Amino acid sequence: MRSSTFVLILGALFCARMAAQVPLSPAGDGHLTVPVAVNGSGAFPFILDTGADGTAVYHWFAEQQHFPPGKSEELVGQTGNSLVSTYKLKSITLDGRSLRDVVADELSNRHDEGKQAGIAGNDIMDGAIAIFDFPCHTVQLIPKPLDMRKLLGGNILPVQAGPVKEGTELTLPVTINGVKGLAVLDTGSRDTRINSKFAAAAGIDPTSADFKVADVIYGSTSKAMPSKVGPLGTIAFAGLEVRNVRGRVMDLSSYETFGMADAPAMTLGADVMGGFKLIYDHQEKRVWFQPSTCTH
Repeated sequence: MRSSTFVLILGALFCARMAAQVPLSPAGDGHLTVPVAVNGSGAFPFILDTGADGTAVYHWFAEQQHFPPGKSEELVGQTGNSLVSTYKLKSITLDGRSLRDVVADELSNRHDEGKQAGIAGNDIMDGAIAIFDFPCHTVQLIPKPLDMRKLLGGNILPVQAGPVKEGTELTLPVTINGVKGLAVLDTGSRDTRINSKFAAAAGIDPTSADFKVADVIYGSTSKAMPSKVGPLGTIAFAGLEVRNVRGRVMDLSSYETFGMADAPAMTLGADVMGGFKLIYDHQEKRVWFQPSTCTH
C-alpha cells in the first residue's frame, strides 16, 4: 500500500512539473515573446532566444524601469559587434524559474514594430529542459533532473548538437536541396538565413528574379545589413523535411564569430521550426523535435 501511494505521489509530482506553461505570443514584427517578470514586477514581453548567450533589455525598457547601469561590454550580434552598456537586474523570472543578480546587455530600440522589453537567452534555460511548442503557442521550462523517456513518451533519440567557436549557441547538421551544411539553432530569429557559400553549393541564385530585396536586418547591435529573400527549396534537419522554404541569403558577421564563415552555414529560424515541438537541453547540447498536438 505504501508502495502504491509512493508511486501515485511521484506521478503527481511529475505531472505538476509538467503542467506549467506560458504563452508564446506573436509580437507584431515576426518574433515570438514570453512573459518575463523583472525585479519582481511584470510580466513583460521577452524573446526566448536559443541564439542569445544571456539576458538583454531594450533601451526604452531600461529607461522606463530606471535600471542602475553597470560597466560596458562588447555585444556580438548577427550583423556585427558593438560596445554596449549593461544593467544590473535583481532577478528575471520565466515559468517559475528565476535568475538572480543578472547582468543584462543594453539593446538599441528596434527599427520595426516590435515592442519587446528584452531577450532571455541560454542563461535562463540552463538547468532546465525548454519545450517550445510552436503550433500550440506555448513554452515550458521544466527543472532538471528529468526522466526524458516520460517527457518524450518513448525512446526517441536526441540530436547531439555542436558548439560554436565563440558563444553558447548550438549547431545542427542540415541539408538544403541535399547539400550538407551547419545551422545555428535560433528561436530568436524570425526567419531562416543562409550564407552565400550555402546558396552557391545548393544551387540557389540570389541574383535571380525569384529573389527580392527584403527589409534591412539590424541585429542586436543595430548595425544595418541588406539582404534578399526568395525560395531556398527543401531543408532537412533532425530527421525532418520542410519543403518550399523561403529565406534570406546574407553573410552574417556572426558566422565569422562562430567559426562557420568558410563553409555552408545557416541560421535555422522560428519559421522553419514553427511546425514542430522543440525540446531543448542546452547544457547537454541535446535537442529533440516532435510533432505537436496542435495544428500549425
